[in-house]
Amino acid sequence: MKKWEVRGSKKIFESRIFSITTKNCFHPEKKLSWDFSVVEASDWINVIALTPDDKFVLVRQHRLGTDEFCIETPGGMMEPGEAPEACAIRELREETGFEGTSVHLLKKLKVNPAIMANSISFYFIDGCVKKTSQALDAAEDIEVLLIDAELVPGMIRDGSIDHSIVVTGLGLYFLSAHNRFGNIQFL
Repeated sequence: MKKWEVRGSKKIFESRIFSITTKNCFHPEKKLSWDFSVVEASDWINVIALTPDDKFVLVRQHRLGTDEFCIETPGGMMEPGEAPEACAIRELREETGFEGTSVHLLKKLKVNPAIMANSISFYFIDGCVKKTSQALDAAEDIEVLLIDAELVPGMIRDGSIDHSIVVTGLGLYFLSAHNRFGNIQFL
C-alpha cells in the first residue's frame, strides 16, 4: 500500500472556525488522480470536570448543526500558540466559572482523519469548584449543569447525552486510572 501523492491544493472556503482545501492527488499504484476535500481547523480540547462531591460539570447549549439543545462537556478551540492544557483550564473557566486542583491528559486523538486535519485532546480536571462567573464569547449562551456521577452513564444510554465527542471523553475518563467510580457501569 502506498500513500497518495498530493500534486496540488486549493483553499476553496475559509471561515472563522475552519477552512476547506481541495487536494489533487495521484495514487502511484492505481495510476489514479482524485480530488479530495480536507477540513482544516484548530486543534480542540474537551474537559471532563469533576467536583469534590462527585458531580460532573456539564454544559447545555443550543447547537445549530442539529437545531437541538445538547448536554456536553466544556471544550473549545485552541488559540494560536496556546498549549492544550492551558486551553483546557481556560475553556472550563470561561464556560462554567469552575476551576480545579489537578489537570490530567486522558488522550489526544485525531478528530476524523478521512476529512479533517486536526486533533482533540481530552483532559480530566479534578477538584472543580465555582470560582468566578462565566466569561462567554459573544455568540455563546451556556447553561452549567452539575450531574451526579452515577447518573451520567444512564444519560448516555437514554440519549440525553448523544454528542459523540462528549461520549468519547466520558468513556476515556471511565476507562482511565483517574476513574473513582469502579462500581458504575459506563455502557
